[in-house]
Amino acid sequence: MKFPTKDERTPFYFQKKGKPLREWEREHRLHIDQPASDEICEIGNVYRIDSTCMEITDESQTRVQLAGMLFLICAVAVGFSLSLGAMFASTPFHVSAEEMRENGNWIATVFGTILGLASSAFFGLMGGEAARRYLFSLKHRPIRLNRNVRRIYAMRTKDRDGLWEVPWSNDEFFCIGKRRVGGLSTSYSMYDIRHYTLDADGNVVRGFVLGRLMFTLEQAQQQWEYYRRYMQDGPADLPEPHRFWNPRESFWEGFKICREDKLSSLFSSLFDYIFFPFMLLDATVRWLVLATCSDPVWPAEIEATCKPEPNDPYARPYADDYIGFASGPGGRPSRADLERAWALEPQRRRDGALTRSEAEAILKQQRSQTVV
Repeated sequence: MKFPTKDERTPFYFQKKGKPLREWEREHRLHIDQPASDEICEIGNVYRIDSTCMEITDESQTRVQLAGMLFLICAVAVGFSLSLGAMFASTPFHVSAEEMRENGNWIATVFGTILGLASSAFFGLMGGEAARRYLFSLKHRPIRLNRNVRRIYAMRTKDRDGLWEVPWSNDEFFCIGKRRVGGLSTSYSMYDIRHYTLDADGNVVRGFVLGRLMFTLEQAQQQWEYYRRYMQDGPADLPEPHRFWNPRESFWEGFKICREDKLSSLFSSLFDYIFFPFMLLDATVRWLVLATCSDPVWPAEIEATCKPEPNDPYARPYADDYIGFASGPGGRPSRADLERAWALEPQRRRDGALTRSEAEAILKQQRSQTVV
């Protein structure tokens, strides 16, 4: 039996390894010098962006709690299955052999013991596989798009070979992927932006996703256009990112991530009360999984090439920007969110971040010098 490697948090791409690309992927190939859409958007993938580098998340960051729940359910199922098997296996020790023979208990004993052991093995494999790919790994798996060296760096695992490097070139295979998610009767299509490494025969060697899953093909095209224009033209004409991910996730931040999946903007307060126990359980499991993991550490040479220029007006988040998932209605920061952001502003200024007003003043000065 083969299992996905540790760099595959979702086993979908492992199933494609060694196989040719699907017709859909070939038809929806993306090129770095050809616009995929007239529109452009950013749906919430960015950690930071500046004139040199943009750091984004991978698809698995919002799914950590799902793997944690799978592990928890499997652990409970293993315990129940072992208890069931032990109960049947212990029958001969408290029931006489004659009674066992007369009542036909031997068949039930053997069957129940085998069923308990087989069930525990099945759930143990499922839970162990989820634990292997999520526990004691990286808290998040960032991807850096570097304009200066025209490279994409994807951190997949803590191992030496866990850092993948991809040239920003039309020789590389970028495409929009499509997959079915959900249950059998309620499944629906979702889309993502993929990079595949192919062998000489065109079969998949490995692959990863740039950013989160999207609900429509148009969203995926517009998100790719955001990446493409950044790498080709720079950040000057790009719209502001939808949000900035917090690289150091707290329990409260994880709760808001879990809350987003269950939130209805129309009935947000009502839904908060209804789904609060489930959101709290999700957030707790997510926090426990991430507590076993470590922060990603980039090699010194990559940090050097991705370092922003001093006083870069396009370096975001600004010192007074809100970072993380907002807890207010409609996805907007609440008063408490803003107060936490303001409290962090002095430290972020000491780290070299500009405020929005300072960046706008630098841009205004640059434009006036260009006109002159």
